[in-house]
Amino acid sequence: MGRHSRHARTGDEGAPPDADPPLPGPRPSGTRRRLPSIPVPLLPIVALVLAVGVVSYALSTQQIALNFAGGAPREPTKEGQVSQRRPGATERPDGLVVAFRLVGKTSDGFRFTTTIANRGNRPVPSWTMSFRIPNATIVAVRGATAVRTGALGLVRSPAGAPALQPGGKVKVTYLARGVARGPSSCKLNGLTCTRV
Repeated sequence: MGRHSRHARTGDEGAPPDADPPLPGPRPSGTRRRLPSIPVPLLPIVALVLAVGVVSYALSTQQIALNFAGGAPREPTKEGQVSQRRPGATERPDGLVVAFRLVGKTSDGFRFTTTIANRGNRPVPSWTMSFRIPNATIVAVRGATAVRTGALGLVRSPAGAPALQPGGKVKVTYLARGVARGPSSCKLNGLTCTRV
């Protein structure tokens, strides 16, 4: 071998001796880059795992509440129940708020309560509340005087009952037939109910 001859290096056939290794990027036309592939039998399993992940995430972001008020829990009450304020609820001048709670279901209906609380700073001598629950009929009331039952419930504080003092509350229990859901309308002492 003469002094001008060079030894070929493995993998460098045809490449100049001082050539740099190829850079990543577009390849010359006519060459193909192999992408990693998932074997066909595994595709349904991968799709199932992705679907389960999406459904799990969606369920984890929702809250389930067994009350009619809706919204996210805010503060526990003295009885350990969770009080909830509806978005956009405004305070009333008399300070009265009302909570609707589902307490049980029967074969053809449901039982629920309303709790009227005085969050104001003056006593409320008496109260009257009317409400409507779509596709339901009020059949019995306990804890208040029932003025009207049926599709439109109308109740008032019992005759001779003491005034509802600041911080005080009164609970009324109802039995209804039909679909268990919250009221579509509610008025308390002539004003739209502030529901919690």
